[in-house]
Amino acid sequence: MQEKERTSLYKALGLVGILLLATLFLFLRQKPADFSYNPLERALSLYEQGDFKQAITYFAQADVLNAPEAAFALGAMNFSGKGMPVNIPLALSYYEKAAKAGYAPAQTTLAIIYINGIHVVQDLEKGAEYAKKAAENGDSEAQMMLAGWYENGTYVEKDMNKAVSFYKKAAQQGDINAKIALSVIYKNGSDQITANPYTAARWEKSIQEQKKFENIFRNLPANYIPKASQ
Repeated sequence: MQEKERTSLYKALGLVGILLLATLFLFLRQKPADFSYNPLERALSLYEQGDFKQAITYFAQADVLNAPEAAFALGAMNFSGKGMPVNIPLALSYYEKAAKAGYAPAQTTLAIIYINGIHVVQDLEKGAEYAKKAAENGDSEAQMMLAGWYENGTYVEKDMNKAVSFYKKAAQQGDINAKIALSVIYKNGSDQITANPYTAARWEKSIQEQKKFENIFRNLPANYIPKASQ
């Protein structure tokens, strides 16, 4: 290759390189580098704005990244037909994907679906299993659900010790209904639980303290008691 030809080639390659760098620069200027980009947050924002179809797009992106919250949201939207036609089989597959990842709200939802036979064949055993998994993962709704079942012998064999155990777990998360249940159980006793007025009084005190904090949070007097509806 002649020196003149070599020089021309170098100049041409240099021009191509400059053009590529310029193109990359323009691209980066148009789309700022945002390494904190989170499709789940974008999806939730769009959902709150009522733009369900756009929200689905971003939930799908988050689901590809294995965000169980996204799978749960897609399950709920397919189940209710929000932003898309109702698709129960697809909804269940999304719910199950989220549940398998240990997402408690999905497990609780599946428990309710299978216990009540909502759009599926009723399966008490499967529903109870999902409820137990959700309770183990700290879902207070599932803990309350199981506590009620064990207290009343609904869907499971009656067991007051297990009922109290689940009520306590929910109460530790601030569920006031769980505290009320424990207060009543220890006040009255049962075939498995010995009445204990001191324990009942402790739960009653906790209930009153929680009500005071809730009133303060709502900008109400600490000792405010709502009037009974007529």
